[in-house]
Amino acid sequence: MEELYLGISGFLLMVLTLFLIKIGTSIERSISKTYAIIFTTAVELYVALDALFVKCFFTEGGSVRAFRIIAFAFLLMYVIMPYTWHLFIQSYMGVQRRICIRILEAVPMMLLVVLVIVSVFNGMLWSIDDHSVYTRGPWFKSFAVLNLFYYGYAFVQNSYILITKNKNGKRYALISAVFSSIPLMGILINIFVFPLHDAYPLQPYCLTATVLLAYLFMVEHQKKEHDREQREKLLLALEHEKEAARDAKEAGAVKATFLANMSHDIRTPMNAILGFADIIAKHPDDEAVVRKAVTKIQASGEVLMKLINDVLDLSRIESGKLTLEETAVDLKQISEKLNMIMEYSMEKKHIQFQLISELQNPCVWCDETKLQQILVNILNNAVKFTPEGGKITLEYEETLVNEEFSEYRISVQDTGIGMDEEFQKHAFEAFERERTSTESKTEGTGLGLAIVKKLVELMGGQVSIQSKVGQGTKITVCLRLKIAGQGDIIDKQKEPAIAANAELAGVRVLLTEDNELNAEIAKEILTSAGMMVDWVEDGSACLNRLRQVEVGYYQVILMDIQMPKMNGYEATKRIRELPVSGMAHIPIIAMTANAFSDDQKRALDVGMNGFITKPIDVDRMLRTIQQTLQR
Repeated sequence: MEELYLGISGFLLMVLTLFLIKIGTSIERSISKTYAIIFTTAVELYVALDALFVKCFFTEGGSVRAFRIIAFAFLLMYVIMPYTWHLFIQSYMGVQRRICIRILEAVPMMLLVVLVIVSVFNGMLWSIDDHSVYTRGPWFKSFAVLNLFYYGYAFVQNSYILITKNKNGKRYALISAVFSSIPLMGILINIFVFPLHDAYPLQPYCLTATVLLAYLFMVEHQKKEHDREQREKLLLALEHEKEAARDAKEAGAVKATFLANMSHDIRTPMNAILGFADIIAKHPDDEAVVRKAVTKIQASGEVLMKLINDVLDLSRIESGKLTLEETAVDLKQISEKLNMIMEYSMEKKHIQFQLISELQNPCVWCDETKLQQILVNILNNAVKFTPEGGKITLEYEETLVNEEFSEYRISVQDTGIGMDEEFQKHAFEAFERERTSTESKTEGTGLGLAIVKKLVELMGGQVSIQSKVGQGTKITVCLRLKIAGQGDIIDKQKEPAIAANAELAGVRVLLTEDNELNAEIAKEILTSAGMMVDWVEDGSACLNRLRQVEVGYYQVILMDIQMPKMNGYEATKRIRELPVSGMAHIPIIAMTANAFSDDQKRALDVGMNGFITKPIDVDRMLRTIQQTLQR
């Protein structure tokens, strides 16, 4: 019997070692895995000590001291093992306890450990006499029953969950209840049914079976968790795909609406430009007709330029290329500028304009250009949607925050057609227009308010809208701005002025432009101002021309940026590297359709002295040349 018992114990140890390795390698890291490893190791030690205990029990004349040490270690492991089982079951079930509860739950195990230690001296649980005879003490059965606490506790706890929890919780509770019942039954049978001298290894069998089931159920649980995670990922991916498809559909609809609006809004001024150009061609000698047609062409060109600028402005803002350039400005002066800018369009529709200003500190630090752009966009909208004879009010209010900052509320209120509540939710979104230009008789990209919102946010402020259909609209911009002193304001009127009739006659210009039509326009403007113009088609030709003339022959170069063979940047670099110092320092003015600040910075970085944007503004072009020559 002893050999059979030992053989079975050896087999169980091999099985337990295998499962210990499998748990360590195939189960993902978790608290359950940690406790499963601890419990399996405890069972291995228990089976090994049980086998040694049986060997000593059946061996006559063996070492009494060794038998006593093995018996002590065996009973100690017999006490500790159920507690490790309890920890594993709780982690498997996801049960979390406060620290005070965990301490209370450890009390039975600590009491049992104390009993085992005390028994070494008084034999209340076990004793081994000098002839290696093992005898159970009077308290052994009570000790064994108390040792069932953790198995019974886990069984009751899981049975409660089985009754009260949801379907998924019940399933794990059932598994845990089965776990708990196996070692529980094994101990009860081993203690109360089979006497020790029969040496039947039922309890080691039960504990090994429990480890096996624990491993299998952990594998199953892990697989279910993986499947659940995969399902969640799949559902999330499907949701993202649906959102992407929905966004693409909405973007397509917005794009289609935008293109439809742009098609009409671009064709309208283009039709006017081409139509009036045709009228000029048919009546070249009728001065009145030509003058009227030219006026209409200029007005239509400005409308077309506004449409293009709106699209480009939004692109610059969204790409993050727009930066703030704060200077000290007077809000009263900005109001005067706005009045001048909007005066013509308001007078044409007989719109009454009212300015209300309640400012204690009109001088502030801010980006004047962007603030002006914000207010011009809002005022343009107000003019567009306000019928003839209506009224527009621009109001400034100030609330002092502290000695350095004030909160400024700038509002534009009109008596126009207004907006419904649904549209107000999307009024600041790009390409949004409540009515198409065909219906409202107004042109625009639907970008004006989107640009306003993004510029206001760039300046750290907020913008809001209040409107009722048929009663008008009020748009309010709130900005916290640093207060400036009057002395910080640069009076542009006191800056060295350039006379409007400054002498440009006789100035020789080298025009570098690859587009023949643009070159013809520039030559006409320059020669009309009395300048002499030579034209070359690219940067390489510009360098060759400079090498052929004497220093000082040309007073200034107008340089296009995007040209074949050699662009304006490269040509400027090479001119600045010319060995003749007088030629290397000739003033160069960039002339390009790229109006972004990055392009201007790059032009100045390579050595250019000024910057002119296309389409060419005649006054600005001549003023830039004058300023460059006077430096």
